[in-house]
Amino acid sequence: QTDMQIGEMFRPIPLWRLKNELKSPKSNKENVDASLLTAIFKSIVYGTPYPGYLFSGMLTRIKTDRMINRVRAGVVKACINRKARAKGQKEELQLALDLQNTNQAYLCGRLFAVLEHLQQSAVSANLNRTIKDAYFSSAASKPALVFPKLLMLSQNHMKKLNERKAVFYNKLIEEIVGKLNGEFPNTLMLDDQGRFMIGYYQQDQVFYQKRTEDNKEEK
Repeated sequence: QTDMQIGEMFRPIPLWRLKNELKSPKSNKENVDASLLTAIFKSIVYGTPYPGYLFSGMLTRIKTDRMINRVRAGVVKACINRKARAKGQKEELQLALDLQNTNQAYLCGRLFAVLEHLQQSAVSANLNRTIKDAYFSSAASKPALVFPKLLMLSQNHMKKLNERKAVFYNKLIEEIVGKLNGEFPNTLMLDDQGRFMIGYYQQDQVFYQKRTEDNKEEK
């Protein structure tokens, strides 16, 4: 449970929930292979790395559904950290947003979340197709192909914001791009796609918490 926690609040994840997150939310008939569940349970009992298919299967679900929740993010985080631990390496993914993490994939994930929220702030009406709908999966695998286009689009969105918001988003984008040294990776392999997902999720949670706090203040 500790390995799968993502966020300051401890919220246990039951095995049935983990199983359900591997299935398409649009399907009631899809089954998860029993051998995978057995392998997951053995990893839980012995504290060994999770089976590779759990990691790749969860990434596929995230990219296909364009949706990552705390359970999916927790599984990805746990898979990456347990793999590092098995190699005697330091666990690299923290509970919450890690401003000291300079991994390129993690930073790309953070940047995508920022650009998505910038678009949401600039366009008040519901969009038929957001940058998440159009680019999330490709940004997670081929950042160099996608992010220059997204940054150009962001300038159009920036013009629609008031000065305070524009300054906020500009600073955040400059901070992340600066850590990337202005260059984006051409291709992200599977492990780095997982880091992208965690960077995206943790940055998105910061925006979500801020929006919740702002709503409380308004009330």
